[in-house]
Amino acid sequence: MRAVLRGHRGMVLTSQNIKVDGPFCRDCGLTTYRDLTADSLWRGWWGKFSLLINPAMMLANLYHRIRIGGLGAPEDHPWPPMSPGKPLYRRWQVVGFAVPIAAAALVALMIYSAVNPPTLPAPPATPIPAWALGPTTTSAPPTRWVGSATVGECLYNAKSETWIDDARPDLELTPCTDPKAQVEVVGIGSLNWCQLDFPDADAVITIYQTGPMSFSTTTTLCARILR
Repeated sequence: MRAVLRGHRGMVLTSQNIKVDGPFCRDCGLTTYRDLTADSLWRGWWGKFSLLINPAMMLANLYHRIRIGGLGAPEDHPWPPMSPGKPLYRRWQVVGFAVPIAAAALVALMIYSAVNPPTLPAPPATPIPAWALGPTTTSAPPTRWVGSATVGECLYNAKSETWIDDARPDLELTPCTDPKAQVEVVGIGSLNWCQLDFPDADAVITIYQTGPMSFSTTTTLCARILR
């Protein structure tokens, strides 16, 4: 019986089609069909359009396989017929059927996702109380520069528990109600005029600040020692 059997090999950037055309006896046709189909199952999926071409060729081969299978046993011939070998379902290349199945499942999932987009949960009917949301963190307020102290504010020297005459104190602003407060600013003046202008002042704090291009400013705080 005359038949045309085909195979397909995908090679990423290109592909190769194999065609075997000729008269076949039952055994030779079955052998050719099984070999071409097994090769296509393993190497026929990796070309650019192989997912479309390979199934079409295997379906066309199935038609010829049915016709060849209806033939009788080969008659006596000078050359023995080919051995059909193992059926397809017993060959390791049958795992190639997983490729079109996976591709079809992926397409079905994409279609389902497009038709049924996920819905966001509805917001709660009543607002969630703040205590149920757990602890929250807030950024600490920026620390003011000690030279910006105003009359009535208090300072302390972080290097000592009580106010001492320190050439380089580590000064910090603090509320006057804070036990750490050591001195209270009673005026802002100059080194020579603190005690004249502010009789309550018994400490003079001079703060130097250097800016761009060596520009510097001096702030003098007239303070009253608290402890």
